Amino acid sequence: MRNLKRHLASVAVTAGAVAVAVGLSGSPAFAVDPGTPGYVTFWQGGFTGPTLEYSPSQVGTSCVTLPFTVQADLNYSYRTVLVYDGTGCTGAALTLPAGDVHSFGGFLAKSFRFAN
Repeated sequence: MRNLKRHLASVAVTAGAVAVAVGLSGSPAFAVDPGTPGYVTFWQGGFTGPTLEYSPSQVGTSCVTLPFTVQADLNYSYRTVLVYDGTGCTGAALTLPAGDVHSFGGFLAKSFRFAN
């Protein structure tokens, strides 16, 4: 648990640094909304645009088809998240470990699930 707290603190520092760096470039960042502990936050763009938040307690390990494609995450949950480029958790997947801050580049995620 101690290592997880240290890791999440590191993620928060990293998220703040990314927010400052992106803020200096004039692009919106997640400085206003750094995510909620225990949740995964998805952004429609590369840390821009509308966001979605889910927790393992809300959806368990069920597949969730997202209402719009997402291209970035802050996995502030305690679980690994798998995002898929197809609906219904099909197609190519990216693995997002707990504490992950990630821009997906050209990958457009359409669904996800929390790993067991």
